[in-house]
Amino acid sequence: MSGTEYQLLRRFFPLVTVVLLFASVPLYSQIVTNGGFESSNTGVVDTTGWESGTRAVKGWLIQVASGINPPPVCRIVSDTVEQGDRALKVTVHGLGTNQWDIQVVADSLHVKPGATYNYSVWAKADKPGAQVNFTVGNYSFSEYKVIRPATLTTQWAKYTMQFTVSDGQSVIRAPIHFNYPADTNNAIYIDNLQIADVNADKEPVVVEAESGTLGSGLLVQGDSSNAYITPDSNYTGLVPGDTSRIATYQVTFPDSGYYDLFVRVQVGPAGYNSDSFFYGNGFGEKDDTASADWVFINGLAGAGFTDSSSVVDGPGTAGTGVWKWVNVTKNSYQGTPGDSFYVSGDSLTQTFQLASRESGLDIDRLAFGKSILYFTVGALDYGLPGTTKNPTDSSLFYKGPPIAEGQGKFLGCAYGDVPDNVFANYWTQLTPGNAGKWGSVASPQDTTKWNWSGLDYAYNYAMTHHEVFKDHNLIWGNQQPSWISNLDSAQQIRYITTWFRMVGERYPNIDMVDVVNEPLPGHNPPDGKNGHANYEGALGGTGSTGYDWVINAFALARQYLPNAKLLINDYGIINDNSATTQYLQIINLLKSRGLIDGIGVQCHRFEIESSDTNVLESNLAKLGDTGLPVYISEMDLGNTGNGGTPNDNMQLQLYQKYFPVLWNNPAVKGITLWGYLQGQMWQTTCYLVNSDGSSRPALTWLTQYIKDHPTNIENVGSVLPTVFRLDQNYPNPFNPSTKIRFEVPRSGFVSLEVYDVLGRLVVTLVKGVRMPGAYEASFDGSRYASGVYFYRFTAPGVEMVKKMLMIK
Repeated sequence: MSGTEYQLLRRFFPLVTVVLLFASVPLYSQIVTNGGFESSNTGVVDTTGWESGTRAVKGWLIQVASGINPPPVCRIVSDTVEQGDRALKVTVHGLGTNQWDIQVVADSLHVKPGATYNYSVWAKADKPGAQVNFTVGNYSFSEYKVIRPATLTTQWAKYTMQFTVSDGQSVIRAPIHFNYPADTNNAIYIDNLQIADVNADKEPVVVEAESGTLGSGLLVQGDSSNAYITPDSNYTGLVPGDTSRIATYQVTFPDSGYYDLFVRVQVGPAGYNSDSFFYGNGFGEKDDTASADWVFINGLAGAGFTDSSSVVDGPGTAGTGVWKWVNVTKNSYQGTPGDSFYVSGDSLTQTFQLASRESGLDIDRLAFGKSILYFTVGALDYGLPGTTKNPTDSSLFYKGPPIAEGQGKFLGCAYGDVPDNVFANYWTQLTPGNAGKWGSVASPQDTTKWNWSGLDYAYNYAMTHHEVFKDHNLIWGNQQPSWISNLDSAQQIRYITTWFRMVGERYPNIDMVDVVNEPLPGHNPPDGKNGHANYEGALGGTGSTGYDWVINAFALARQYLPNAKLLINDYGIINDNSATTQYLQIINLLKSRGLIDGIGVQCHRFEIESSDTNVLESNLAKLGDTGLPVYISEMDLGNTGNGGTPNDNMQLQLYQKYFPVLWNNPAVKGITLWGYLQGQMWQTTCYLVNSDGSSRPALTWLTQYIKDHPTNIENVGSVLPTVFRLDQNYPNPFNPSTKIRFEVPRSGFVSLEVYDVLGRLVVTLVKGVRMPGAYEASFDGSRYASGVYFYRFTAPGVEMVKKMLMIK
C-alpha cells in the first residue's frame, strides 16, 4: 500500500489496523493473496495497534474502529474450516456505529480496468442469524458489487457475485463488514475468498520471444514495437546440438490443465530452406543433444494463418514474408508433433525452451492456450479469450447419421481434449481420452480443487447426443496423481475410495468403465516399478490370488458405480497367445466373484498391423468362451511403423485386412477407435478425417463396409412393425436369465432399463438409436437377489413398463 493510500484510510476511518505483507502483481486467475488463510499461523491476531501488531495476516487488513469495547477477537483457526487447514474466526463483542466499524479487508488486489471478475467466499457462524456484508470496491470507497447483508447459518455456505471494474482502477479492495447487532457474542468464520477474472484461464499466455534468456547464437532484431529473435547462422541438424541456439523462458500460467503451443513466425525469402526450429518436448531444461528432448518443426513456408478471424487449429496455408501464427502442438509440419503441455495446479510457473535451426526464420511470440479452447489469430495477437466451439465449420465434415447407427454393436471413438462439435455425426459411443484419467483430474491433493472440467464436457456431450459413455479409467500405473505414491497405504486407500465415489456420484449414467487398465505384470500396474505409481499394496497387493489388488479395485467399483458395466483393459492381448492366457487368469478370478461385465482389448497399430489374423481370431474365441462381451477398446491403424508421410493406401489395406476380423466376431460387442481427427492423435498417421473435414479412403471404405455387413444381432423380426411394442419377458418367472422383446416402427433413440422394487436402476440393457424392426435383449440376474423387477422401455414420446419375477 502506498503512503497516499494509507493516509486516505486514516483520514476517513480512524482505525486500529494490523498490516499485511503485500504481494507483487499476481498473474494467476485468483487475485486474492492468502484467500483461504493457509499462509497464516493459527492463534489470536493482535489488533492493539498498527505498529505493535505481532501476528500479521498475509494479504489482509483487520480494521476495528477506535472506541469499540470490548473489541472483537480475531483468530486464525484450524478446527473449523471449509477447505484446507485454516480459516478466520471473528468473535464480535462490542459494536460501533457503522457496519464497517469492524471489518477485514482483502487488500491490494491487482485488477485489469474494464475486466469482469467472479467473487466467491464461504462463511458460517456459531449461532444462526449472524449478518455480514461482502463488498468489493475502490479506494475511494465506491462499491462495484455488494451482498448486504448476508445472513449466515451454522453450516458453511458459499456466497457469490460478479462485478466489473468500471472506473479504470488497477488496484482494488474487498472488505467484509461484521458490525451488526446479530453478531454480538457470536463467532463468524470466513474461508476461501476467491476473486478471479472470468476470462483469465481462457486467455492465451503470450510470451515475447526476445524476453527469454537467449543463447549467443540468437539475435534480437526489429524495434520496440515489434522485436523478434532470429538465428545468426544456418544449421541443419536434427537436434539443437549447441546451447548457443537455445532460448529459455519462465512462463507463469493462470490455471492448471493442458495447453497447446502457438508460435508467431515469419519465413524468409529462402522459403523451405528457412522454415524450421525446435521446441522442448515438455517443460524443463533440455539436453541439446538428446533427440527425445526436442520436437522438430519443419515445413512452415507454406503453413500458418494471418487473417484475424482465422482459427489457428489445422496446418494453415500462409506463405513466406508475412507474420503468421502456427499451432505446433496439433500439426506435425513434416516432423512429429509433441503432446499438449500439462500444467499442475501446484506448479504454475514452468521452464520452457526453444531452439533455432535454419537461418531466415524469425520468431516474434509464443503463446500457450488451453487445449479445450480454440484461438483465432486476433485472439493470439491481442491476448483475447479462446472459445469452446470451433467457429470454423467445414462443409466437408461428414453430416451423419453415425456410421454404426442401428447396428447391434457400437462403433465409437476416443473424445479428444479439444471440443469436437461433429463427433456425434460419426460415432455411437464415446470414451474420454486424457480427461477421464485420475492424473488429469487430481493434480492437487486437495479434493475440492480437482479439475473435472474435461471429463464433465465429454460426459455431458455423450448424454446430450445419446452416446454410449465408457469412462477411461479408474486405476492405472501411469498418469496418476504425482502425490499418491508419497502417502502411506491407509491414506492411499482413502483417496482411491474417494476417487471412485466422486466419479460414481458425479456421473451416474456411465454405461461402462475401464476399472483397471493394463494390469498384467510388466505392463502398467501401480507397483512402483519403472516409474509407475506405487499404491498396489493399498489395494491388497498380489495376495493369495496374485491379483488381489485388481479384485479389490473391482469390488470398490461395484460399490460406488453400481449401474456401470465394469471392464478390464489391456494391450498386447489377442496378438499374443501367452498374454491371452495370463489375461484370462485375471478375468476368471473376477468372473467367479461376479465383479466383471466385459473384457477390453486394445488394438493399437503396433499390436496388430503385422499380426496373423488366425491368431487374432483364436484368442478372441478364448475370450468369448468366458461368456463375457469383448470390447475392442483402443484401435488405430495408419502407416506401418507410424513413420513418414501418412499413406492413404497403406491405411486402407490395413483396415481391409483387420477390421472385418474384429467387427464380425460374435463375441465383440463394440469397437472404440483411439481418435480420428488429423493432428489430435498420438499415433500421428492413424487419423481418418483430414483437418479440412474430408475423409481419408479408409473411412470411406469403413462406412460402406459396416453398411454392407449389418450386425443387428438383436433384430429378430422380418416384417417391419407399425407401432412401438413391449412384450412380456420369457420365461417368467425365470432363473437366472430371461429375454425381453420389443418392436420399433421408426428410427429413433430407445432405451430398455431394469429397476428393482425400490425404483433403483439395476442395469441398462439397450441404449442407442435403433432402426425399424423387432429386437430382443437378455437380462442375466445371476448376481442379483430373487424378487420382483420392472423393465422400462422408452422411445420418443413412448414409455412402457412391465413386471417380471426372478426365483432362485
